[in-house]
Amino acid sequence: MIKSNKHQISKFQEKVYLECNKIPKGKVTTYNTIAKKLNSSPRAIGQALKHNPYAPKIPCHRVINSDRTLGGYNG
Repeated sequence: MIKSNKHQISKFQEKVYLECNKIPKGKVTTYNTIAKKLNSSPRAIGQALKHNPYAPKIPCHRVINSDRTLGGYNG
């Protein structure tokens, strides 16, 4: 569980961020891979990561497009 008094996040965002925390340092995964694990869409994953208030602690920068290009990370 992600705890914070400053940020209100949805249960879906929490699930996405917890999946991101599983990505090992030096590795990447795709929006699609996370989407399949959460029975969602890559676009929904991207939107959740776009609003990640915990970056870089929650490593959304390790999530890339399926064609191995960078997504819309705003770090």
